[in-house]
Formats: sequence, C-alpha cells, structure tokens
Amino acid sequence: MSTFNFNRFSQALKCAFMVSRKAWIRLFGIYTLVLFMANLFWTRVQGWSYNTMLERVEAGDWTMDELISSYTSHVDKSIAFGIIFFCIAMLFCASFMFSQMKDTRSRSAYLLWPVSHLEKFVISLLLYVVLAAVLTIGAYVLADALRVFIDWLTGRIIVWGVPKLFEPLGSNAAFDDWQSAWMFITVVFYIHSLYVFGGTLFRRQQFLMTSATIVAVVILVTIILNQISWSGDGFNFISSTWDEKTLTYTTTFHPAFYILNTVHCLLTVFLYWASYKLFTRMQVINNKWLNV
Repeated sequence: MSTFNFNRFSQALKCAFMVSRKAWIRLFGIYTLVLFMANLFWTRVQGWSYNTMLERVEAGDWTMDELISSYTSHVDKSIAFGIIFFCIAMLFCASFMFSQMKDTRSRSAYLLWPVSHLEKFVISLLLYVVLAAVLTIGAYVLADALRVFIDWLTGRIIVWGVPKLFEPLGSNAAFDDWQSAWMFITVVFYIHSLYVFGGTLFRRQQFLMTSATIVAVVILVTIILNQISWSGDGFNFISSTWDEKTLTYTTTFHPAFYILNTVHCLLTVFLYWASYKLFTRMQVINNKWLNV
C-alpha cells in the first residue's frame, strides 16, 4: 500500500465525516447553545441593565452615543469569552484526535481500515483541527445572530459582535512588528502541538492528562529557575526605547529572542512528527494509560 493516495484519501475522508457527522452536529449545537447563553449573560445579566441605560438617556444624563458605547462594551465582553472558548475548544478537539480508539474493538476496526497511517493521521487532523475550527466559528456566528435577533425583538440597539472579531487583525496596533506576530503564531502552534501529542500519547482522559502534565512541567521548571542565582542585570528579550525625534518607541529584540522562537518552531514540528510516529506504533490490545 502506498503511503499517500489522494483518491483513496478523499474517499476515506468522506467516509470518516459521514460516520461521525451526527457527533459533529451535536457538538455544533452544544457550542452554539453555550455561546448564545454566554452572549445573553454578558449583555443582559452582568453590568448595567439596558433599561437603566435607556432611562439615563431619557433623563438627559447620557447621550445616545454613550448608550451605544456602554452596550458595545457588553458585546465586547462576549467577544472576549468567544475567543477564549475557541482556544479551549481547539485544544480539547486536538487532544481527542484518536478518541475513536477507546476500546479494543474500535481500535481494531480503525487500525484495520484499508488506508495508510499517514492518511489516517491527516484525516484526524482535518476533522479535529480544521473542521472543529470551522464549527466553532460557525457556532459563534449563529449565537451572535440569535442574540442580535433577540435584541431586535426586544427593541434594543443592534450591535454585531462578529465584525469586531476581525478588528484586531486589521489594526496597526495588533502587531507593531513582524517579530511579535512570529512569536504569537509560534506560541499558538506550539501549545496546539503539545495537545496533539498528548492526545496521541495518552490513551485515557487525554485533555486532562495533557493539561496536568503541562502544568506540572511549568511548575517544575519555575521552581528550578527560582533556585538559580542570577548575577548581573541580565538581559531583556524585548526592550523599547523612546525616540525623541520621531516621538515613537523603538523596539529592540535580543538575539536570544530569535533563537528561542526558532527552537519553539522546531519543537512544534517535532511534536507533530512525534505524534504521527507514535500513532503508527499503536497496538490493538493496550490496557495501559499510554499508547506506547
């Protein structure tokens, strides 16, 4: 059997999606409900009530612009929750890439599937990363639309949350330099690769075990670093100086910054590769907590 055949891969991807479509539809419904309830909480429960803000406008204490600004801040909080929810959902799905291999029967059926290991791994990535991201974003869009519809029915002003999600991407203040954007993207994919590797390594409770391991390692490294006596002033990875001529801050990146980010990029690639290699070594009969 060849390592990767596109026709076989496309048929297997279609088959995997059709078999699991009910679970994905159920997950989409759960995500939409959670995000919709969160939108209602941030716009109708916490903070100033809309009626109170409207009474202030009618009394002349507030202008209409102030009401719009105050209500927009409530919507912004729901956007922040949506971003956090998206990050958690992506990590959760990444750790459950091989959740269909819980017991011996399902593991046997999956490993005997007439496609190569690489095709199986790529299919899991597409379903539990790409499709999961699309469903989560779609759930937020639908939840925001439902919230706007409720606001319209109850006579509130209409403030959409979806366009605000893309404001930081188009803002010049989002990333002042390519180094900051590189660092952000590197950290995002590095954390994601950790959960992909944890989802492949651990056989049970993948998300909890991966999260607990990461927390334990971070605490251990912090304790070790605190025991080291650092002499001198050290150095800053990122430093800023004020330019009197241009009246702007000039950001300087230490060479160690580029080294550290390069190491993170290499570790990210290694963790994805290690996840694949570990997947190829999975056995049908395995009663251990680790897939080794």
